[in-house]
Amino acid sequence: MASTPGFVLAGTHSGVGKTTLTLALLQALKNLNLPIQSCKVGPDFIDPRFHEAVTGTPAYNLDACLLGDDTMVNLYGETRLPGHLTLVEGVMGLFDGRGTRHEGSSTAWVARCLGLPVVLVIDGGGLSTSAAALVKGYRDYDPAVKLAGVIVNRISGEKHYRLIQEAVERDTGIPCLGWMPREASFHLESRHLGLVPAIEVEALRQQIQAMAQAAAAHIELHRLPGVAQYVDTAPSAPSGEPVPPPSPINRFSHGLQHFPAPSHTVGVAYDAAFHFYYQSNLDWLRHQGCRLIPVSPLKDTALPADLDALYLGGGFPEMFGEELEANTSFRESLHRRVAEGLPVYAECGGFQYLCRHLTDLDGRTWQMTGVFQAASRMTGRLQHFGYCRVTSLPGQPYFPPGITTWGHEFHRGVVEELSQTYQSEKTTSINGSGAGSISGEVTAPVLAMEKPTDPGSAAARNTGTGSTAAENTAAENTAAPGWTCGMTVKNTFGGFPHIFFHTNPDFGTAWLKKMK
Repeated sequence: MASTPGFVLAGTHSGVGKTTLTLALLQALKNLNLPIQSCKVGPDFIDPRFHEAVTGTPAYNLDACLLGDDTMVNLYGETRLPGHLTLVEGVMGLFDGRGTRHEGSSTAWVARCLGLPVVLVIDGGGLSTSAAALVKGYRDYDPAVKLAGVIVNRISGEKHYRLIQEAVERDTGIPCLGWMPREASFHLESRHLGLVPAIEVEALRQQIQAMAQAAAAHIELHRLPGVAQYVDTAPSAPSGEPVPPPSPINRFSHGLQHFPAPSHTVGVAYDAAFHFYYQSNLDWLRHQGCRLIPVSPLKDTALPADLDALYLGGGFPEMFGEELEANTSFRESLHRRVAEGLPVYAECGGFQYLCRHLTDLDGRTWQMTGVFQAASRMTGRLQHFGYCRVTSLPGQPYFPPGITTWGHEFHRGVVEELSQTYQSEKTTSINGSGAGSISGEVTAPVLAMEKPTDPGSAAARNTGTGSTAAENTAAENTAAPGWTCGMTVKNTFGGFPHIFFHTNPDFGTAWLKKMK
């Protein structure tokens, strides 16, 4: 079923080293002048940006829950570059999904839908013959998943690898493709929502090249195109020497698809504080005739005058509270434009930025834009973590009532004062400078959220209404079965769930219809 050659790099469990190895392989293959691009299974925003730092092409999320099987397969086909090999990084363990079902939710399911073979990453530390039993279990658990190779991670050296290779190949028939050493310098730093984003990592280029050199030394790179049924017609660089790094990717104007001539201009908040966007959502906006331009709440002095709408995505505003507060002119500009009716769609961290203030993980409180008369604060635990069904409530003015889609929440923030509908005649001034007022009815809540009851049903898999693998099943199982979320004022909406506009375009078009 795969429209272009590719393979899925999956792991036995979370933390086995999939992302590190993905970056090493992408760079090592790129050093051989092999045309390559990548995707990421699941809803993660951070890993794809690391991919892009290597490949120079957009990395797309492939999520069977949020997109549905058919839309996911179509998206994969539409965004593949001719002549490129595609590496799809998995999520968690190969068969891990929500609860105990992997159908409709796991890396294995995505591989089946796309017709792609799987290369399995195992942690070889402390193993020899037992590695064969491990691989055999993964090979046999779902015969519809084609396990095409094994890479052994975090071992001491060649002698150790040969022991594992002999046992695995003799007892399972699955080829071992190489190994990676246990090396502390390959570790990617983490924070409370996963890896520290690529945009913040200093010396990332040097770190990835070091990993790529290790991959070139210990992994049989020439076998990977064969695993993916790829015919390489590009000349190889001598001895896999590093190639020049790609130019910084422009996620707003790349040319993987044909887009109509733009008729409106949409600003996208994009800097170290706000950068959680699905590439397919940015593409969807361009398909609606939107020209996308980046804006920075951290560095810009004001919103561009010619904006017809603003997209405020998630990110880490809590890590940049001091800088966001200090940029008074931008906050005043945004506040004023909202009062004038600028259509704004804000997700997660962007929603928090629209509140009066934000209290970070250290208990420090920073002034935000004051668009909503609500207080945001960070907590020590994940809130409503995982996939959820999203339904627009009756009586709110922003979305058609009763429309549904599937969303994902992954945050530690809460927004308080969400339980009322009231008239906002005057907002808190920004640093006492008199930000003006936003007159209009503030509606809260806007969305009803609930956990799915049968994420693995056939109907769920076929329509995209199933739920997939949350990375902490216990957190999902203890979550409340339903809750409400979101606020609106004028033409501005803010809420915590991240959604794909493809799944139900009514959510995105409700926002865009407010443009003048």
